[in-house]
Amino acid sequence: MREKNIPMLGRVEAFRQRFWNKVMPGKVLFLAAFVCFCSGVSGVWADNGRPVCPPAEVSDSAAGERNTLTQKLQDRLKPLSADFFLDPSGRVRPDDVTDQTFVPGHCIAIFEAPLPDQALWLRFTLTNEEDEAKTWFVAFLEFIYDRVVLFEENADGLVERALNGRSLPVEERVNTAVKTGLPITIGPDVTKTFYLQITGTFAPRITPVIMTPELFQDWTILTLIMTAVFLGYVGAITLFCVILFRHVEARFYQFYAINMACFFIFSFIYDGWLSRFLDVTLPVTSVMPFAESIAGLGVLANIQYCRVLLKIDRSRPGEWRLLWLLSGLTLVTTCLSAIDPWRLSTPLHLTYFVCPLALLAVALKRVREGLPQATAVSGALLSLTLGLSVAVYFFAFPLEITRAAFAYELILLRPITWGYYLAIMGETTFMMLAISTMVRATREQEQAALAESALLRRDVTAAEAKHEEILKVANTQIEALKASLRDNPERKTMPSAEQRMADQATECVLDHVSEEGFGARELAEALGMSQKTLGRRLKETHGLTTAAFVRSIRLKFARDLILLRQHHTITEIAYAAGFSSGGHFAKVYREEFGETPSETFKLQQEEQ
Repeated sequence: MREKNIPMLGRVEAFRQRFWNKVMPGKVLFLAAFVCFCSGVSGVWADNGRPVCPPAEVSDSAAGERNTLTQKLQDRLKPLSADFFLDPSGRVRPDDVTDQTFVPGHCIAIFEAPLPDQALWLRFTLTNEEDEAKTWFVAFLEFIYDRVVLFEENADGLVERALNGRSLPVEERVNTAVKTGLPITIGPDVTKTFYLQITGTFAPRITPVIMTPELFQDWTILTLIMTAVFLGYVGAITLFCVILFRHVEARFYQFYAINMACFFIFSFIYDGWLSRFLDVTLPVTSVMPFAESIAGLGVLANIQYCRVLLKIDRSRPGEWRLLWLLSGLTLVTTCLSAIDPWRLSTPLHLTYFVCPLALLAVALKRVREGLPQATAVSGALLSLTLGLSVAVYFFAFPLEITRAAFAYELILLRPITWGYYLAIMGETTFMMLAISTMVRATREQEQAALAESALLRRDVTAAEAKHEEILKVANTQIEALKASLRDNPERKTMPSAEQRMADQATECVLDHVSEEGFGARELAEALGMSQKTLGRRLKETHGLTTAAFVRSIRLKFARDLILLRQHHTITEIAYAAGFSSGGHFAKVYREEFGETPSETFKLQQEEQ
């Protein structure tokens, strides 16, 4: 039964390999296409799922949506209710905007953002029902705005009241907070109409709110602290990775350091530090193509360091093709996003979690194969996939803001922020563990190799000492033989009959040394005497039986072959000397010479 199962197991393994090498890349492509389709459907659903506002009782000259402010705790923040007008050319002047047709927005809290060559106008009213003048802030939950201008409507038209934005010099901004906010002061029991002109934003949607100055200050400080801590964390991880692993091997940290540097640069730009501390006033049309390119480079670095940690190479053709597919997909989508971040960035945003998802499948396969660092890599890729999925989705479809009394509530209402932070922090935690595991495994391999090398050196030293001892014994025997010849010159020139017989026997064995069946009987027949006579005479001259004499000649012949390097393997030498197997040959060789054939080989190589 077991023998019947072996072919079945082989077929199962072959099917698994064929599935991974041929079917799996197609599955990944299908998954990517499916994610794109679902994202598109969800976008349509999000747009169509918004409440359809009933016709508002306002005309083109109406004052706009009314916002009432109080000092109640639950009214510290409200979504800004406003009518909106999208200026497709971006050239409508403030004096002419009051003549434009505004779309009622009394049930809309999120507005479509203008493209770089467009401008979005919001019209709203504020009513102060308190007994004293109050100052409030109109702010935006998103980060990047080139220019936001607040106008107040009076009898003479629109009057500019406040100006803010990253593309403006610091002295022209109403404040330098990390979040874009414009103060509005209203007297007691007064209702005023205001207009907002918004240009230069990267987010696809705009979420305006109105809040108290205290909440605005708390919110901007908390946001500043969060972004600073995050940037410090990413920078520290990058330096830690370089410093800790640079002494081991560059491939363990170089791609990961590039990936973390890309996260740092992108966050530094997106969170406003470029304009806040370096006073860079470049418009979003110049900054965001560069930022998107940096983000794409980070995805490529992510793919490459996963290749190193998961040991993906040409020996695994299916995974190797998947790696190049993901790299090519990322490169193409990065180029598209750099060309037009507003219209062509969606494919790159999808690769933020499609690539980690595909690599996660490879990592889980490595977990089953027993790769030590694969579990940590899987955790890192899972954290990155889930966190970036949340961030990208709510970047495209932000939550509607209802009310908030504290700054932390605003942070919780922005999943794009905490989703991105959790993705990076979870990924770095697991990935540092994965790199540490791989470095530890590599060091253990190096230590094992060093221990094996030390053992080999010890064996070589012992073999050299033994070889020197053998040489000393041989030299002593040679000197004794020379002394014997000097004492008995006749023995040197005239060998005895027994010696001549032994020499003939030796030559006869050497003539048939490669013949495995040449033994005592065949040797006696070749010398023309009986086995008994041959055995008696060899016993007298060499102290050996006939079989032992033949084996001794064969072993000496084999040793000469080793020393003369006539063959490349021990088995070849055994067959050339007439032995039936290499194992038997090695056993009798060790009994004869006190060392194995392999040790003789090594000694001969070292002498050369």
